[in-house]
Amino acid sequence: MPDIAARLQRAKDWLPGGPFGVAGPPGAIQLRDVTAGYGDDPVLTHLNLELDRGEFAYLVGPSGVGKSTLLRILFGTLRPLSGEIAVDGISVHLLKSWQTARIRRRVGCVFQAYELLGHLSALDNVVLPLRMAHPKLRNPEAYATDALELVGLQDKTDVLPGHLSGGEQQRVAVARAIAHQPRVLLADEPTGNLDSDTSGEIMEIFKLLNQLGSTILMATHDEIMLSRYPARTVRLPQMVLEEAS
Repeated sequence: MPDIAARLQRAKDWLPGGPFGVAGPPGAIQLRDVTAGYGDDPVLTHLNLELDRGEFAYLVGPSGVGKSTLLRILFGTLRPLSGEIAVDGISVHLLKSWQTARIRRRVGCVFQAYELLGHLSALDNVVLPLRMAHPKLRNPEAYATDALELVGLQDKTDVLPGHLSGGEQQRVAVARAIAHQPRVLLADEPTGNLDSDTSGEIMEIFKLLNQLGSTILMATHDEIMLSRYPARTVRLPQMVLEEAS
C-alpha cells in the first residue's frame, strides 16, 4: 500500500485551524437552512444535511434538481444565497471570494469530464495542480506517484491521456483529487461516461478511500452502481436521507 494510504488515515484526526472559522468536526459536511442558486432564481431552498466524517453517501435526483449546484457550494465555487455550510471544519459560507481557493485546496473533487491536459503525462496531470495549490509542498512528485499507485496506475505514469482508456483517464482524475490527501471527496457523476465494468473499478477505488477514512459525497444517476454498492442516499429535491439497503 502506498504512503498516501497511511497519510490519509493520519489526516482523519488533524484539526483544522487558520482564519476561516472552525465549525464542526474535521471531515464532516454540514448544511443548515441553505438556499443556493444563480441570480434571483434559487435551485436549492432551505437545505439541511449532515454527514459524519468517514461516511459515504450518494446524492441522487432527476437532472436539473440541483445535485451539481450542491457540490459546487460545498467545493467553494458557488456562494450560497443564505444559510450555513461547514466542510471539513471550515465555515465555507463565511469565506471571502479571495479565500475560497483555500477550501478547494482541502477538499478533493472528481468530475464526470476528466479535464486532463492532453500534452501532459498522467504523472504531470497530477503534479501540476498539486504544485499550484500547494507551492510549499516538498516533493509533490512523490505525492502524485503515491496517488497514481493507489488507483492502480503505477505503470502508466509517463503515458499521455490520449493513450489511456476512459477508465484509466478517470483514475488519473481521481488520483489528482486525492494527491493532497483530502478528508472530504466530492464526486459529480464520476461514472457517467463509463461502462459498467469500468464504473465498478472506479467504485472500488472510492470504497477503498472511504475505508481509509475519507468522507465521500457522490452525485449519480447510475442505478446499477447504487444497487451494487449500497450506501446512504440523499434524494433531491426532498433531501430525504435513506439508509443503505
